[in-house]
Amino acid sequence: MRGLLALVAVLLLTACESAAPAGGPDPRSAVEGALGALARETAVTYELGSGQAFTVTQKGLVTGTLPLHGQEVQALRAGGDLFVRAPAAHWQEQGMAADRAAEYGARWARAVLAFDPGWTFAPATVAQALRSAVSPVDRSLRATLADGLDVFDLSGLRVTAAPPYRVVSFASALLAPVVPQTVGRTDIGVRPVVADRLADLRSRFDETLDGLGQPFVAGPVVATTVTGHTLHCTGSGACTDTVHVDNDLLGDAPRASARVVLKTAVSSPRLGEQDCGQELVTPLNGTSTLSCSVKFALPKLTGTARVAATPNVSAEPVATVDPAALKNEVAAALTP
Repeated sequence: MRGLLALVAVLLLTACESAAPAGGPDPRSAVEGALGALARETAVTYELGSGQAFTVTQKGLVTGTLPLHGQEVQALRAGGDLFVRAPAAHWQEQGMAADRAAEYGARWARAVLAFDPGWTFAPATVAQALRSAVSPVDRSLRATLADGLDVFDLSGLRVTAAPPYRVVSFASALLAPVVPQTVGRTDIGVRPVVADRLADLRSRFDETLDGLGQPFVAGPVVATTVTGHTLHCTGSGACTDTVHVDNDLLGDAPRASARVVLKTAVSSPRLGEQDCGQELVTPLNGTSTLSCSVKFALPKLTGTARVAATPNVSAEPVATVDPAALKNEVAAALTP
């Protein structure tokens, strides 16, 4: 009885997946046709088994989400730069302190990953990588997917078994080793962006660019030094704290400025404590002056009140971006 069950299992398996039959479609033609079609696509959406999807154009523009070491990260690549919006946990894994990682988690940042998705996943680059990773002369399996699609499977590369030939999916391990190390060992679905959907893709890029703001630059650090500090109070209870700050870039941050943030606690034993602040974007390796004011409600008492200010200054490098220029780049890449 055990032998009969084993025989049935083998028969069912070979009914779903088998070597390409003699005289049927030529796997070599199917693979070459599918890779050639992929290389010519204007834009392709890659779907990962974890549910994330990102779109890459022939020119290396990227929009969508990536799974980086278990964290879901929103990605945008334009103007030759990669911007990511990642949770604080991602930045803490890069070695950031919790408070700084929380700031990075709340906004976009220009970053460098272990691989550049705009280059690695450009349709023509993927096609070439897959052509190098598998050989159409190797044994291919014929399979029927859950949706009824008939495909050839060559070592994890799946292409349609009937024309028009196209790539359906491929194993992440078929690309450079850094890809599966970063996104995981998974199957990556391939869905070309058809011509009548390019306008929607362009709108998605534009919407993301509108929300880019002033991204941090991940990696380098800006050190600050307070070179002067003055607190001035008037008889009406208004106090202004003025701070002179030098900022120094530690590392390399081309096309960037310094975002300097002042937070001051102004306090008095008789009047209490109030906070104020200011932020300023200024050239790197320069000097700036920041100030902020508070207003105390004066009690109906005679005499004077001693007031002190404790300023705290921090800085981060922020990227210089031109959304209008980036939108023009997107328009040129996605115009049929």
